[in-house]
Amino acid sequence: MDEFTPSVRKRILDFVTRPDYRPLRQHELAAALDLPGPVLRRTLRALEQEEGLVRLRKNRWAAPRGAPALTGRLRVNVEGFGFVTPEQAGHPDIYIPAESLGPALDGDRVVVTLQAEGRPGSAQDRTRGRVVRILDRRQERLVGRLRRSAYYWYVIPDNPRIRENVRVLGFSEKAPSPEEDHLVVVEMQPREQAREALLGTVVEDLGPADAPGADMLSVMRSFDLRTNFPAEALRQSAQHDPVPSPALFAGRQDFRSLLVFTIDPEDARDFDDAVSLARDEAGRWRLGVHIADVAHYVPADSPVDLEARRRGTSVYLADRVIPMLPPHLTTEVCSLHPDRPRLTHSVFIAFDEHGAALDSTTGPSVIQSAARLNYDQVQAFFDGVRDGGIPPAVRASLSEMRALARILRQRRMKAGSLDLAVPEIRCILDERGRTTAVRKRESSEAYQLIEEFMLAANQAVAARIARQGVPSLYRIHDEPDAEQWERMRIELRALGLATVPPRKESLPQLVRLAAASPTSYTAQLVILRNLKRALYAPAPGLHFGLGFGCYTHFTSPIRRYPDLVVHRVLTTLENRAPAPYPAEITARLAAHCSETEWQAAEAEAESVARKRLDYFRDLLARGEAGPFEGVVIGLNARGLTIELRDTLQRGGLPFSALPDDHYVTDSDRMKVTGRRHRQVWRVGQTVQVLLARVDVRRRAVGLSLAAPPAAQGRRRGKKAERARRRSVRGDPSLRSG
Repeated sequence: MDEFTPSVRKRILDFVTRPDYRPLRQHELAAALDLPGPVLRRTLRALEQEEGLVRLRKNRWAAPRGAPALTGRLRVNVEGFGFVTPEQAGHPDIYIPAESLGPALDGDRVVVTLQAEGRPGSAQDRTRGRVVRILDRRQERLVGRLRRSAYYWYVIPDNPRIRENVRVLGFSEKAPSPEEDHLVVVEMQPREQAREALLGTVVEDLGPADAPGADMLSVMRSFDLRTNFPAEALRQSAQHDPVPSPALFAGRQDFRSLLVFTIDPEDARDFDDAVSLARDEAGRWRLGVHIADVAHYVPADSPVDLEARRRGTSVYLADRVIPMLPPHLTTEVCSLHPDRPRLTHSVFIAFDEHGAALDSTTGPSVIQSAARLNYDQVQAFFDGVRDGGIPPAVRASLSEMRALARILRQRRMKAGSLDLAVPEIRCILDERGRTTAVRKRESSEAYQLIEEFMLAANQAVAARIARQGVPSLYRIHDEPDAEQWERMRIELRALGLATVPPRKESLPQLVRLAAASPTSYTAQLVILRNLKRALYAPAPGLHFGLGFGCYTHFTSPIRRYPDLVVHRVLTTLENRAPAPYPAEITARLAAHCSETEWQAAEAEAESVARKRLDYFRDLLARGEAGPFEGVVIGLNARGLTIELRDTLQRGGLPFSALPDDHYVTDSDRMKVTGRRHRQVWRVGQTVQVLLARVDVRRRAVGLSLAAPPAAQGRRRGKKAERARRRSVRGDPSLRSG
């Protein structure tokens, strides 16, 4: 696994900048990092000269001089400032002013030093920092529009978070004939100082910037998403027959006679989980969760495995899926198609009538799915609208599953799990890739049924592996830090949800109150954005959002590499074989899989954002400017941030587009009040807006008011109105017209 062995320089810097690091002697560092003495000695000297690594008395080595250093991924706002989420646990996000970014660009992994600690009692005093070193550059290649000045070629980056143009030094053999307004890929030249210009070489021409599909090509190149698989990986995957030989059933439990079926989105092409449910003589439920046995077809360190590990996850863009595994494995060999025997790894969990898990078993198996159902079909059956062609036996099983899933969900929520159901946005595209509609997909009971069963299986597998103490991957989610709790309190109070102070014990109740409030989506969004990101870890730990003390990912090995790792670990436990991964490797895999998950999520969000912006741009071009119903979700120096309810598109409503007045923001930045008319605009308020402009380059939508403010927003009264008129008569500068 050489690709997971970081460079010696990076390993040393990561180690000495950890918060718990204490200065070690050279031989102690060599032992801790498992490095040869001569290699370590040469690298330490180079780091001392180039990075400011400090050599203390008695040959002890310490982090660079100055404030405590933290590492993390930099996220730059389109306004120029940035945030770094520290990789070290227990630290809040660090605000990086524009002047403190140095030469770092959006997406870079950086080292920051703290300049000011945030105070939990204040919403405005964020923890601030300064970028002092770049560890990994994400923007080694950049996508943008090629332009020409009178003297040189330059590229306008497609990423609005990179606010500087790139001066072109030259063109490679793959892009020998530059054409203006083409989308190109630029290989960046490293820069050491912020004052230096961005320079690069054009290495690929993607064609006209406005051509169909150019937007998704830009996303794929920007996030280094490869659609093609290595030839050796394709050859290996093609060797597997879509119909497994009966000889492969040896040593597996045969559940082909069991009523098993899949439930997935209507447009799904890979089906990696199936479910079954029965009751025993004692009336206990016996839930079966059957997962495609990808590990059987993908040996560790094989060509397919190496490519899957590099990708880390499948990526679901607005117009396509970029799979983690070759298509033959994804949609044929491993996919649990109905009426075909399939190799699986099954988890059986026994539940009593109250939903308490009594025991569980795991093992390799073979199943044959009886039906391929989709969420809409199952939900229609639950709602009594129609049976959707579901066979009677499957309908009976679904009714039992519905009863169990409800009990499991109620039990989980009562135990402290958070029910944050954030809608998913889906862009409907025509054959040319243009967006014809934007739909919001809510979480249905059919979806929740599968969710509960997958959560139960993941818990059972995590518990079994943790009991054995072998190295594996776990899913963890830290609770919010002090700054996040305080910010959550302030924002929820502005929405009228101040009765329950946010803390670990009260958060489930707050989520329920938020869901029942008139501003339910906004309130849930406030809670969600003040939570930390879930990560993969080499040891079990708290999953705050689910309320689980031990959790892993096991149920999606077709599309998530951590699940494939966990399958291999579980198989070795069942076979009483040695653990497949040393502890050091699982730690590196955890970091790598967390990173690829983050990148995939960013790419998916970017693809949806661009297709959704295209939709609103086309609406505006056709003169269909609204009105749209929106909700105020934030304030800034220039105006209100509005989120449209039906599409979750965000836009800016500037103060200049509001009724003539001078607006003053309160100290919590949760409402503004007009000085003259006392008109109040607050976070959570509903407004009717029109499209004013759509800037695809800056990913921005400008809005204007569609109707006069609601009467309840005005706090004028007769006495206040008379006072206002007197002040206008006395001060000509306040008169309108």
